Amino acid sequence: MGVQGLVVPLIPDIIGGVRCKLFPQEKLGDLLEKGYGFDGSSCGFCSVEDSDLLAMPDPKTRVELDSYMLFICNVYKANRRFELDTRFALQKALSRYAEMGMGVTSGVEMEFYVLKSTSEPGVYDPWRYMEPMFGYPVLSLLSELASRVHEAMRIEFTHHEVGPGQYELTLEKDNPVDLSDRITLAKWAVKYWVSKKGLLATFMPKPFINRPGSGMHLHLSLNREGKNITGPGGDRSQGKRIFSEEGASFLAGILEHAKALAALMSPTVNSYKRLMPHFEAPIYICWGIGNRSAMVRIPEHDAARGEVRIEVRCPDPSCNPYLAFAGLLTAGLKGLEEGLELPEPIDKSAYELKEEELAELGIEKLPSNLGEALEYAKKDPVFKEALGPALAEQFIRLKEAEWKAYLKFLEESGEEGEGRITSWELREYLERT
Repeated sequence: MGVQGLVVPLIPDIIGGVRCKLFPQEKLGDLLEKGYGFDGSSCGFCSVEDSDLLAMPDPKTRVELDSYMLFICNVYKANRRFELDTRFALQKALSRYAEMGMGVTSGVEMEFYVLKSTSEPGVYDPWRYMEPMFGYPVLSLLSELASRVHEAMRIEFTHHEVGPGQYELTLEKDNPVDLSDRITLAKWAVKYWVSKKGLLATFMPKPFINRPGSGMHLHLSLNREGKNITGPGGDRSQGKRIFSEEGASFLAGILEHAKALAALMSPTVNSYKRLMPHFEAPIYICWGIGNRSAMVRIPEHDAARGEVRIEVRCPDPSCNPYLAFAGLLTAGLKGLEEGLELPEPIDKSAYELKEEELAELGIEKLPSNLGEALEYAKKDPVFKEALGPALAEQFIRLKEAEWKAYLKFLEESGEEGEGRITSWELREYLERT
C-alpha cells in the first residue's frame, strides 16, 4: 500500500494520544457505514479478555491535508457508546449545560517546539516572542504550516513564542467538543507537516529545563441564547464585579477543584516541570485580571469590552482535551449548583507572594508532581463525576503505572529527577506527545 490517498480515522486515547488504522480512500463508504474494529486492550481502554471495540468515524469531523483524509472517531462496544470513550465523556458534560439552557464557548492556544531532529534536539531558530522571524526557512515553515492548518482546522492566528524554536497556534473559538476535535486534528497536522521538512514538532510540556515550557491554555465563557453571560466586564479596578453571579460561581468551582483537575490538565510526569515560577506557568490556585502568573487569567482587553472569558493556564498539550474540558465544565457546574463565592483577584505577581501572604489570602499550590495530583483526583468526587466511574478508574490506573515507571527508572538509573529533564522523559514524551 502506498502512503498517498489514505483515510486516517483517529481514535483519541485516554492519556492524550491518538490511535488509528490507515485505509485506502476507496474504503471510505464502508468505514462511514460500519466503522472498524480494534483491540481496546492495546490502547489502554480495557483488559484483554473483553477487548473488542469499534471506531466509527464522525463525518462532521472530516478534514483533508495533502492526500490524507482525517476523521475523529466515536468508540462503541456491542453497538453502544463505550463508557471509556473520552469524547463521549465531554459530550455528556456539555449536555448538562444544555439542560440548564446554557451554552459554553471555548478557545485554545497551542504551544509547541520545532526541533532539528530526535537525535539532535536543538531548536530550529533563535527568535523570541512575536519577533518577525526574518530568516526565510523559519518564516516559510510557519507560514506554510499556518496556511495548511487554517484550511483544515481554522486558526485565529499564529506567532513565535517566548522560547527559541517555540511557536503558538490559536484556533478559532468553538464549542468544547468541536474544539477538542480540532485540537486533536491540529496536533496531527502540525507533526505531519513539520516532519515533511525533516524536522520534529513536539508538544512535550517541558523539553528544556531552562527554557519556557509549552502550555495549552483553555478559554471558557458561558452563554445563553447566544449572549455571553459570564459577566458585564470592566477594568482591573472592578475586581470580581466584572463577573455575573453565574460567571463568578463557575470560576469558583474550577478553583475549588483545581488540585484534582490537575491530573487531567497536566497529566504527565513532565507536566510538573513546566509548572515552575517565572516562565509564565502557574503554581498557585488563584485568578487575576491580565495576570499571567495566576492559574486563571481574565484577558483585560476583552473584559473592558464586556466580553469576559476565563483563561485556564495550567493545561499543557500532553493532555487529552476532551477530559480536560470535561473536568473544567463539571467543576464549574458544581460551582454554579452550590453558589460558590469567588475570592478577589490577585493584582501582583503570584510568584512574589510570601508564605504568610498566601496563607492570609487562602491561596494554595497546585500539585507538585503527577503522583500528588493523582492522590487529589482520587479523593475529589468531581473527578469521578466528570469522567464517569469506569473511565476515572482506568485513567488513574494508567497514570499511576506511568508515575511508578518513572520512580523505578530514577531508582535503577541513579539519574536525578529534581530540577532537570531526565532521559526517561525525553524517551517517553519528546516524539509521542
